[in-house]
Amino acid sequence: MHIIRLVSTRNDRVLKMKRGGRMELTPRKQAVLKAIVKAYIETGEPIGSKNLVALIDNAPSSATLRNEMSELCELGFLHQPHTSAGRVPTSSGYRLYVESLMNKSEISLKEADIIDNAFADIHCEPESIPAAAAQILSELTGLPAISCLMTERPARIKRIELLPIGRFSVMLLVITDDGRTRNRIFRQGRNFTKALEDEFYDIVSRKIKGKPISELTKPYIQGVIAEAGFSSLELMPLLSAVFETASEIEETDLTLQGENTLYNIFGSEEKAAKILSLIKRRDPIISILENIGDNVGAVFGADTEYNELQKDTVIAAKFSGGDKYKGYIGIIGPNRISYDKIMPGIEYAAQKLTKLITEAQKDMED
Repeated sequence: MHIIRLVSTRNDRVLKMKRGGRMELTPRKQAVLKAIVKAYIETGEPIGSKNLVALIDNAPSSATLRNEMSELCELGFLHQPHTSAGRVPTSSGYRLYVESLMNKSEISLKEADIIDNAFADIHCEPESIPAAAAQILSELTGLPAISCLMTERPARIKRIELLPIGRFSVMLLVITDDGRTRNRIFRQGRNFTKALEDEFYDIVSRKIKGKPISELTKPYIQGVIAEAGFSSLELMPLLSAVFETASEIEETDLTLQGENTLYNIFGSEEKAAKILSLIKRRDPIISILENIGDNVGAVFGADTEYNELQKDTVIAAKFSGGDKYKGYIGIIGPNRISYDKIMPGIEYAAQKLTKLITEAQKDMED
C-alpha cells in the first residue's frame, strides 16, 4: 500500500483550473488525486472515500474526502462510473498525475542490466536497430512496442552491387549513405555479358551514385535508360530494378513489435484490430510521436483525434543517431498503466538506442 503524505511546502504548486468557475487544485486535492490514480492503477477498482482514508497520511474525514473527490469530478480529473461507486481517473487525471504529481524515479539496476545485456546482442545495420530495440522493450514490459525511425536529411545512394548467386541470377544490393539497405534477386538474360555489366556500373557511377533517393523518379530512370543507346534494351530491366529497389527505402519507418500482446492487453479482438489498423496507417502514430518532447513523455488518446485510442496512452522517448537519424521508441497501452515503472525504462532504452545507432553509423562510414 502506498501512503500519500498530505503536506504543504513552499515547493507545492497550487494549480488553478477553470470549469464553470474558479477552483484551485490545492495540495489536498493533489494528494487525493495522486492516491486515487496510484490505487486504481494497482487494483483496477473504483476508489471510495473510506479506502482513501487509508491511502493518505494524516487524512481528513471521509466526508471531507468525498467533497474533494466531487470537486475533482467537476474539474474533470475523476469520474464516477455510477452513483454508488467510487471514483476512477479520467484521461485528464492521468495526464496531471504523469506531468505534475507522479514521483520521478530512476530505472532499477536490474532492469538497466536487462536492457544493457539485450542491446549488446543487437548486431545489425542502423536501420534495423530500432525495431530490434522495440522487440526487447515489448518483452520487458509485456506491452506492444513501437519504434519510428526518421532521416534527418534525404538519403543518397552510396553503393549499388551485383552479387552472383547462380548461373544467371544476381542479388541487386542498394546501400544508402545513412546505412540503409535493400536487395532483390534479379535474373539476368543469357546475353548479359561482362561488357554489359561494366556499362551498368559506369551508368551507376555517373547517373545514380550520390543521388538523393527522392530524385530517382521513374522519368529520371527512363531518361537514364534512353541515354544508354544501343544497350538500353538489355539494361532496361536491371536499371528499372534499381529504381524499384531504391523506392522501397522509406524516409520514415514505423514498426510494431509484440503484436500478439495487443489482444491480451486490450481484451477485445475488435479493439486490438482497430489499434493495429491505426498503426498500419503510420501517419496517425507518427503525428502522435512527434508531440513527444525531447524527454520521455505520454500522449493520451483522448487528447487526439483518433477514437481508437480514446482510453489509451502512447508513452515514448526520442532518440537520435548522429546527424542522420532521429526517432522514437515506446509502447501503446491502456490508460491504467504503471507510468512510474514504465517511463524510466523507455527513457533508458532511448538513451542506449542513441548510443548504439551512432556507433553503428560510424562503422558504416568507416
